[in-house]
Amino acid sequence: MSDSQRRPEIVPNKIIEVLVNDVFSKHGIDKEQVKGKLSEEKKQMLKEMVEDLSKRVDEFVKQTNTTNNKK
Repeated sequence: MSDSQRRPEIVPNKIIEVLVNDVFSKHGIDKEQVKGKLSEEKKQMLKEMVEDLSKRVDEFVKQTNTTNNKK
C-alpha cells in the first residue's frame, strides 16, 4: 500500500501548499508576513474552505476507485 493510500490527507495538503506558494510568489507576497495579518474570521473561512475541498477530493477519489474497480 502506498503512503498516499494510508494517509490520504497528504496529497490535498501538498497540492494546496504548492498552489498557495505559487500564487504568493507571483504576487511578491512573503508567507511569514501574511501569517500575522489574517483576522480570525478569515482564518476560519480558509479552514472551512480547505475542509470542504478535502471532502470533495475524498469523494472524487472514492468515486474514481469505484469506477475503476468495476472495469
